[in-house]
Amino acid sequence: MKKKLWIPLLVSALTLMSLTANADYAKWTDPTHSFKADHTIYTSVVNTDVLSKKMALEGRSFQVIFNQKAAEVKGLKIITAPLQGAIAVLPGNSTDDASAAAPSDEVSTSAVRIPQAAVDAKAALYAVPTVTRCEKLVSVVPAHTEWTTKEIHETVCDKNGYKDVVHKIPFPEQIPEKQYVTMYLTVRFDVYSMKTGALVFTSEDARDRLDDSNFNGLFTRIVERFFKNLKSEIN
Repeated sequence: MKKKLWIPLLVSALTLMSLTANADYAKWTDPTHSFKADHTIYTSVVNTDVLSKKMALEGRSFQVIFNQKAAEVKGLKIITAPLQGAIAVLPGNSTDDASAAAPSDEVSTSAVRIPQAAVDAKAALYAVPTVTRCEKLVSVVPAHTEWTTKEIHETVCDKNGYKDVVHKIPFPEQIPEKQYVTMYLTVRFDVYSMKTGALVFTSEDARDRLDDSNFNGLFTRIVERFFKNLKSEIN
């Protein structure tokens, strides 16, 4: 998808932004839930359903990064297991619904289906990371003319003698068309109580970067922030 940007001065602005990244972050914590005893966390696989088939490698990289960052967290036991096994039923869910449906990361605040392994691990929390946006958009700055000033120095002689005179001459500069790629990545993290099945913590981290590379750097920083903020709630 390409967007036309018709403001000539945008060229210089985009150039200055080429190494910058922007982020929007929001989180919510259940004020009635005590995290003090929640030191064991079971996480689902990273949900990357939003990714296209062309981005399958990105999805695999995301899982590797998530597992690595989970292993680096100190003071908490975080279990990352991409299981597709039996389903445990938390409060608010019926056994009929659980037996009829396959494991899913589609969650709600009233009930959530989780792998039986999370129960076996005696986890206190169940975390579901979901990539909700992962794409690159191309912006096109059309070819255009920019006016610049060139200084011409001239030595002249008048009644007072020789002096240097500077003439500022405007001249046009032809700027060719240029394309800029912006990367967009948004990840949501939903954390549920294993005792009640209720949503007790959720956050969404949306980042963009003017670059055309892989998403690993953006995803790494998103995951680091999630674990840091969740740990701060527990400790």
